[in-house]
Amino acid sequence: MNTTKVFANMSAVFNSGRLNTERLRRVVECKTVAEAFKVLGDYGYAYSEGVSVDGFIVGETNKLIEFVAENSASEKLANALLARFKYNNAKLAYKSRFTAVPDDGYYAVDFDSKKIADGDYSDADPFMAKALEELDENNETHPQAIDLALTRAMYAYILSCGVPLVKKYARAEIDMKNILTAARMKKLGIAEEQFISGGKIGAETLTEALAEDDFASIFEHTPYAEYAERIAENDFADLWKSELEADDFLYWLSYREVVSYVSNTPFLNYYTETLIELKTVKTALVCVKTDSRDMFYKRIPEIYR
Repeated sequence: MNTTKVFANMSAVFNSGRLNTERLRRVVECKTVAEAFKVLGDYGYAYSEGVSVDGFIVGETNKLIEFVAENSASEKLANALLARFKYNNAKLAYKSRFTAVPDDGYYAVDFDSKKIADGDYSDADPFMAKALEELDENNETHPQAIDLALTRAMYAYILSCGVPLVKKYARAEIDMKNILTAARMKKLGIAEEQFISGGKIGAETLTEALAEDDFASIFEHTPYAEYAERIAENDFADLWKSELEADDFLYWLSYREVVSYVSNTPFLNYYTETLIELKTVKTALVCVKTDSRDMFYKRIPEIYR
C-alpha cells in the first residue's frame, strides 16, 4: 500500500525516537538477557519467552519492513528500501542448498525464498536473477563470494529504482563500503577485486589507494576524507569503528533540522535510524549475554552519545 508523502513522513516522525542513551544504559546494566528483553518490552519492543537475540532482532526488523511496505509514498521507494531484506533472504536460500542456515535469519518480506533454494528465479528481479544464474554457472559455494555477488546485484537494483534521495544514500553507502574494503585488502595484502559498482568513487581510485603509502590522501578531495583518515589511523588497527562511522554518516545524510513533509527525507531518516537502533540493541544484548558491558560503550553510535 502506498500513501502520500505527508502521511508517510508524519508516520515516520511519530514512530521515531524510541531509543535514547538512558534507555540503552538501562538495557546494558541488566544482569541477564531475559531481564534486558523485559526492559526493552517497556520501551515498546515485542519479545516472547525463549526467543534468541537474533530472533528478537529479526522480529523487530520485520516491524520496520511492515511499516515501510504499508507507508511508503511510492512503490519505487518501498522496493528500494526493502531490497536489502529480500537480498538477505536470497543469500540464505542460495546457501541452504549446501550448508545449514538459521531458520530465524529470514525476514518477512513479500518474496518466496524457497524458490531460490529450488533454483527457480522467476520471482527475482533481473539483477538478482542474473547474479544467481552466474553463481550457478560457476558452481559457487563459497559464502563470501555469494554475498558479494548478491550485494553487487542489490545495489544495482536499488539504483535502478530511480528514487533520487535513496540513490544518493546508496551511493554513499557503496563508497564507504568500498573504502573500508580497500583498507582491509591493504592491511591483509589482498589484491583480488572485491569492490561494488555504483558509487561516486571508481574502482581505479580504490585500486590506487591500495598502492599508495598514504592511503587516506587518495580520498582527500571527497566527502569521505575524514572517514578515510580515521580508517588509516594506527595502521588500520580499528577498522570495526569505521562501520559505526558509516552508519552515523548515513544517518546525518538524511537528517534535517527542519522537517520537510513533501520530500522523502524524514521517511528515509526514520528507516536509517531504525536500522542503527536495531544494530545497537543487538550489540547491547550480546554484551549483556557475554558479560562484556564495557565494550558496549566503545561501540555505541554517535547518535546515542
